[in-house]
Amino acid sequence: MRPLHDLITTDIPQPTDLPPPVERAPLELDDDITRKDAWLFAPLIAAVVALPLVATVALAVSVWHLATHEPSVASAQPTTFASRWL
Repeated sequence: MRPLHDLITTDIPQPTDLPPPVERAPLELDDDITRKDAWLFAPLIAAVVALPLVATVALAVSVWHLATHEPSVASAQPTTFASRWL
């Protein structure tokens, strides 16, 4: 039996139709994106700033409402069959 390394290197054919290696990665930022194109990132920056603020305000309003108002009808204990004899 042949060693595993020899088996792998000799029995698997090497591809012959590989493209030549590129000097730059396909998704690399290049000279096309300049300072003039910074406005493209404005929605991303706005979302990063606004979403945590919205979540914090919603949580604060919810906690304030629960702390200062009477319990709602939905938070009352449900009437059960066993509570009839208490």
